[in-house]
Amino acid sequence: MNTKAMEAARRWRPARRPTAVALAWAWPAYLSVLAQLVYVVEKGYYATRGRLGIPGGPLVSASQYAETPDVALTQWTLALLGLLSAAIALAAVRPWGGLAPRPLLLLGLWATGALAAVSQIHVVREVLFPSGPGGWSPWAAVQGVAALCLWLAMAWICTRRLGLDTTAAADTGRDTT
Repeated sequence: MNTKAMEAARRWRPARRPTAVALAWAWPAYLSVLAQLVYVVEKGYYATRGRLGIPGGPLVSASQYAETPDVALTQWTLALLGLLSAAIALAAVRPWGGLAPRPLLLLGLWATGALAAVSQIHVVREVLFPSGPGGWSPWAAVQGVAALCLWLAMAWICTRRLGLDTTAAADTGRDTT
């Protein structure tokens, strides 16, 4: 077998055996997963109905339907993105998440948090200063801000490696002599 390829693969293996994050530190991730699954169900429900939007969101105009070529595909795509973010949240606290390159996991966590923050700024602005009829409900804004805070807490915990057992050495095949 190609020795250069094997050496490169060893560099990507974690230096420590991946372990689960202690529950005392992992609960924001599990609640974030739950919030993402609720989002996925909502998007799936709207996709089966051929509707745009989300419960608690503003009314969708007829022009937005005209601009969207396939409403169901759009909603199913958003549902899949919700599943992807749930998987990223689980990867942050479960042992199998340690198999992914850490920079890639952190990029996914913080990029998702940044996108959620931009979205929530828009929702809160629309709740406080409505620009049209049928805007966002205050409950949707509160729910979204709470979910964003959970996500950012989870990203911070993962970044700081809080709740991890860092003493379990992994068998990486590296020569330790």
